[in-house]
Amino acid sequence: MRKPRNSFLVIGVLALIAFGLTYGLLSSVVQPLPVVVARVDLAAGTRLTPDLLELKTLPRGGVPVGAYTSIEDALDKVLTTARVAGDPITTYVAGESEVSAGIPAQLAPYSVAISIKVDQATGLAGIVRPGQRVIVIGVIDPSRIQQGSYQTITGQAYPLPDESNPFVERTPLPPTPTPQPPPAALARIVITGLRVLVVPQSFRYEEVPQSGDGDGFLPARTTSGLQDESVILLEAPVPPVEVAPGVEVSPAELLALLNQTAVVHLALEPAEGLSIRVETLPTVDLAELYESLSGRHLTP
Repeated sequence: MRKPRNSFLVIGVLALIAFGLTYGLLSSVVQPLPVVVARVDLAAGTRLTPDLLELKTLPRGGVPVGAYTSIEDALDKVLTTARVAGDPITTYVAGESEVSAGIPAQLAPYSVAISIKVDQATGLAGIVRPGQRVIVIGVIDPSRIQQGSYQTITGQAYPLPDESNPFVERTPLPPTPTPQPPPAALARIVITGLRVLVVPQSFRYEEVPQSGDGDGFLPARTTSGLQDESVILLEAPVPPVEVAPGVEVSPAELLALLNQTAVVHLALEPAEGLSIRVETLPTVDLAELYESLSGRHLTP
């Protein structure tokens, strides 16, 4: 008769343990915390005063890195970037002065801040957050690089033969070039370990419930329209690094070049960093990949 009672006791203990673990997990992620946000739209260079700020609550897991948690801590700070009403105020966008505020004071030596154009597909759908490390994959389309750099020979002028003068030698036309297949796009991991500095609040993917009294959690603000065109600020070193065998280039300059002529995809690194050597990974050639998968040759 004691066995059922013991079984109920064991089940009860296990239920209490499960409840405790679940409560602890939810408390560490969902527990609301106060965050200082802009009460109204603020321009870059604005000195923060009490009438420009207010407190909102966010789940612990959604609090931006470096967010101010009391209005007193954010007072008299100067914004380096514009904020819209409801945007959190963080140490990355506010400091003691316009020159030393936020990001410039937190950059590593020999590093600069550079912005990269992203959208939902290339910018990790807005889940990336400041402080995380990302990999940059450059997708290079040679046709975009060559566009506008070559002229056709049809517009060149050649002397016409003079039929009335048999001694005038006719100028032969240049041979017609053999048509070649267009060069295929390439993809390669070009830079690793880049620290994310700023992700616009309008680009972030957030699902935050709104409390019933209207004075609780911030609502989700991300929309597809806002994610079509956005930028993410990255920290990039200036000294050259080897990005291909025998090729060294400054990561900052390479990011600017890829941003102008290629498509930049961001990939999120593990928290402990990348555990493989990127230098040993081959470049992905679209033409070679197609030939390997289909067994057909694109080149004549």
